[in-house]
Amino acid sequence: MPTKLRSKPGIKRDGTRLEGDFYIDGQWVRFQRGLPRKIGGYYSTAQDLPEHVYGMNSFSADAHQYLHLGSANQLAQRVINNTGVVTGSSDRTPAGLAVSPSNVWQFDQFYNTPSSDIILVAHAAPNMDIDSQTDLPIYYGIVTDSGLLVTTGQDDVSGGVLAVGNYLVGFGNGGYVQWSAENDVNVATLAATNVTQQKIVVGKRVRGGGVPAALLWSLDSLLAMTFAPDATVPEELWDFDVITDETSILSSRGVIEYDGIFFWVGVDRFMMYNGVVRDIPNDMNVNYFFDNLNFAQRQKVFAYKVPRFGEIWWCFPFGDSEECNHAVVFNVKEGSWYDTALPNAGRTDGVYAKVYFKPFMTGAEEVGGMFDLWQHETGANRVRAGVPQPVPSYFETHEMSLYDSDEGGQNKAISVELVEPDFVQTGDLTVTAHGRANARSDVVDLADNVKTITEAAADASEQVIRFKTEFRLLSFKFESNALDGDYQAGDNVAHIQPGDGRVTQ
Repeated sequence: MPTKLRSKPGIKRDGTRLEGDFYIDGQWVRFQRGLPRKIGGYYSTAQDLPEHVYGMNSFSADAHQYLHLGSANQLAQRVINNTGVVTGSSDRTPAGLAVSPSNVWQFDQFYNTPSSDIILVAHAAPNMDIDSQTDLPIYYGIVTDSGLLVTTGQDDVSGGVLAVGNYLVGFGNGGYVQWSAENDVNVATLAATNVTQQKIVVGKRVRGGGVPAALLWSLDSLLAMTFAPDATVPEELWDFDVITDETSILSSRGVIEYDGIFFWVGVDRFMMYNGVVRDIPNDMNVNYFFDNLNFAQRQKVFAYKVPRFGEIWWCFPFGDSEECNHAVVFNVKEGSWYDTALPNAGRTDGVYAKVYFKPFMTGAEEVGGMFDLWQHETGANRVRAGVPQPVPSYFETHEMSLYDSDEGGQNKAISVELVEPDFVQTGDLTVTAHGRANARSDVVDLADNVKTITEAAADASEQVIRFKTEFRLLSFKFESNALDGDYQAGDNVAHIQPGDGRVTQ
């Protein structure tokens, strides 16, 4: 009988292999319209970053992206045109920067009245320990210039910086929050207050509501900051409200906004804020993430998004890795989760360049003493120094059986003789029939069960894939590993029927 090889969108890692109807394995694959498709390629637009990057900012002007990349000892700038070519490279490291292998950077843009320019504000502190108490300066410089950043007139802070309305906000230890004079970072801090007990580690602007506002994450709470000037006390400009003091945050780099909703990872769950704090439903890979996370490297977890496909990526150090070499992906549009290994020893940071509509990511792999700046979602290959290489991608369907068939369940194996592939594809694919005798047995992986799906079938015989095998539990793995290889899956069909009825193979 013809059976569509369509599982539910997402890759289920938690629970057993047999449980559920989701895809059970995959690599470099995403889901659109409920169907698998290969994730885009990536190429190295620069190979000269001297250190791992832990903090990125993107600003668009005059058909160029101004990327600022913070590391232990340096603030680098790379200017990239709309064809992905680096047209400028500068060292913008502030004089007197407190160098540290634990440095984590935060950035924002701000309109500064004295210079009538859009400036970059930057803060670096040894926040690989998320509760570090070290206060350090806030720096600034015109975002499109190439000169060194200089110190603002604001007080030193430990947590980070955020531009809210016309004010530069700094935050840190003991719930400390300070703000600048209006549109001027050069004068001393205008006012400050303490709004909670624990260190504030990250802030994000909230859009809407008619007045400037922000959310502030401390180590154990989430707070709202709203512009509410008091005419009798001109420097008192903000109201602060505790949304919840029963939350957590895994990494200051793991908070991201998607269409006005904020998503982040706590120390034991995924969370969101859309007016109230709530868990993000995840029965797919929450255990997989926390069981495999290298918690000692928690501050290296970072988030970025790919809005075209509705994705939020959390990149994390898997196992004993010290850099982010794996990612879990929440697909907002599909309402599902999947994961993938990250290429080339992983990535250390990423940012979605909104005007350019592509993510930039920094590499973890050292090549010739340097690290790469990668442009993702580009083509289908990995391209470095002009040399293309294929990007492997695969997905595996859920395990099928006759246990719960329309006939009420049969104690028989599944015999498969024919698969009708349905793909938009470039390059050849392979399809492998995987099987098991029962839910506790090992997967049988036979060479005879690996078949090729040609890009262009020469005749009718190549338009279908013939098998001669049977298993009690059966799944199909589809894989692309060709230069320029790409695919979008449709409704693949397998012709199956009851086998000989043996309990084991």
